[in-house]
Amino acid sequence: MENGFLSQRHIMPAGYTVRESRKAKHVSLRLSISGSLEVVVPPGFDPGQIPAIVQKKQGWIERTRQRMQAQQATIGLLAGVLPEHIRLQSIAENWQVEYCPTQRLGVKVVGQPQGQLRLYGSVHDNATCQRVLQEWITHKAQIHLIPWLRKVSRELDLPFESARIRRQKTLWGSCSARQTISLNSKLLFLPPQLVRYVFIHELCHTKHLNHSANFWQLVDQFEPAYRELDHQLRDSRFCVPPWMEL
Repeated sequence: MENGFLSQRHIMPAGYTVRESRKAKHVSLRLSISGSLEVVVPPGFDPGQIPAIVQKKQGWIERTRQRMQAQQATIGLLAGVLPEHIRLQSIAENWQVEYCPTQRLGVKVVGQPQGQLRLYGSVHDNATCQRVLQEWITHKAQIHLIPWLRKVSRELDLPFESARIRRQKTLWGSCSARQTISLNSKLLFLPPQLVRYVFIHELCHTKHLNHSANFWQLVDQFEPAYRELDHQLRDSRFCVPPWMEL
């Protein structure tokens, strides 16, 4: 069993999905980068109450969708469009992306000095370009996130067994019973303070593989502002561009 930012999702006919999470203490609403709505409920919550909750929150839903669309437009994150610029907030890197059509099969990505990222080959194939860029992000995450996690682990004296990079749909991180920590490659797009909080959260799971009072006391010991950071983390998916989500 793994602990982290979880869990089971069910599609509802009213245009939203419902996810039951052991971490949830009350009902919360989350909007994805694409604008789809997810309702997170604690175990055993009566699903018959959900439509009324969603209806009551319609004002917030529309305001949040409009804010996210404005933020995406500001940084050029239009759905279905490959990026011309990639901003990796957590490691303070900015990359200008250039697409160079050649006769080679497939697509190859090459990093250049001064933050230039060039894709060579069949760059008219959006799906292939998207996959190659996602793989490049995973490689960057492997290089930067795992050493960073090890540094925080030493700092807090919370050792773990191993770490790996994944591209999860709903989790920023998780920790298994064997103390394997999985980190989402999309953490690279988040502010560094949120990435560090994810590290602290998962490292604390090496001591408490749950979200008990003892677990949160340990988190508080290392990060007293965890409540605010946890709140920010819930709204941070707008930082992730659509080409990483599809």
